[in-house]
Amino acid sequence: MKYTLSQIQLITGGRVIGNLNTIITGIASIETAKEGDITFIKDDTLIPQALLSKASVIVTHREIGTLKRPQIVIETNPFLAFTKLMEVIAKEKHNRPIGIHPLSSISKEAILGKEVSIGAYVIIEDRVRIGNNVTIYPNTFIGKESSIGDGSLIYPHVTIREEVTIGKRVIIHSNSVIGEDGFGYLQIQGKHTKIPQIGTVEIGDDVEIGAVVTICRAALDKTIIGNGVKIDNHSHIAHNVTIGDNTILIAYAKIAGSTRIGKNVMIAEDVGITDHVDIGDNCIIGGGSNVYKSLESGSVVWGSPAKPINDEKRIQVVMKKLPEMYHAIKKYLKTLP
Repeated sequence: MKYTLSQIQLITGGRVIGNLNTIITGIASIETAKEGDITFIKDDTLIPQALLSKASVIVTHREIGTLKRPQIVIETNPFLAFTKLMEVIAKEKHNRPIGIHPLSSISKEAILGKEVSIGAYVIIEDRVRIGNNVTIYPNTFIGKESSIGDGSLIYPHVTIREEVTIGKRVIIHSNSVIGEDGFGYLQIQGKHTKIPQIGTVEIGDDVEIGAVVTICRAALDKTIIGNGVKIDNHSHIAHNVTIGDNTILIAYAKIAGSTRIGKNVMIAEDVGITDHVDIGDNCIIGGGSNVYKSLESGSVVWGSPAKPINDEKRIQVVMKKLPEMYHAIKKYLKTLP
């Protein structure tokens, strides 16, 4: 990394105070920044740290007159501007040579877009369609008749089964599996008989899927992940689930089959949602909750079973008092004739 302050300003915007030719060779937090680094602060509480920092340039929310080093002043959300620089650095770090590694295995019936990067031991089966500027890291499998949209990034050891559709600018992290069979069985004479899973998975644009995530294909029709959805590591999406646009699932979220989740829903860590329920738009589900029934749009719930968050908070307060209440009741019972 090597930028001048003027080059960084073109990325972040804002007003520069100081030498435009200042050289930046690193990016770091305010706590760890050293000479040559650029860092940021977002409010006045961090000004003392900025004054002590060794960073060569600081992105700030307002001009700091006592700061004796270059500043980029961005009054509205300096962190958002700083993330633009982080995006540029990330792209440089993940930049891979364009081309197809000779140790990959690509069907002659596959269709590849322009400027693709395909790593060693990637397997691409018949009639797969890969868009422009797609990067596929080594040891990835893509099943027949699947498609991956422009600008997508597939990290190592990802499995994308047959007939899966993935949109544009999708990121899938290592060891995730898209389109494996849903967990469907019938009990016949005391034995589990598999229900064929012949549907598919459809993933929208600008989706990010963390590491070790499983998204099952539908028994029939589609499992659907909407545009802008973000799924954290170790989450599981069962067959025939629909997740609306811009919903976010934090680590270890578990969504059972045929559940319908609306738009802009926030599902916190280690949440379980039972099958065949509807979660309305803009709901928030607190960490560790278990949802056993449908939620109206805008609901904010917590607990197991999940209930309105204020009700759960009151229950938690009472539960802490149970030992005290128990001893009080026991003492009272001793006074009875």
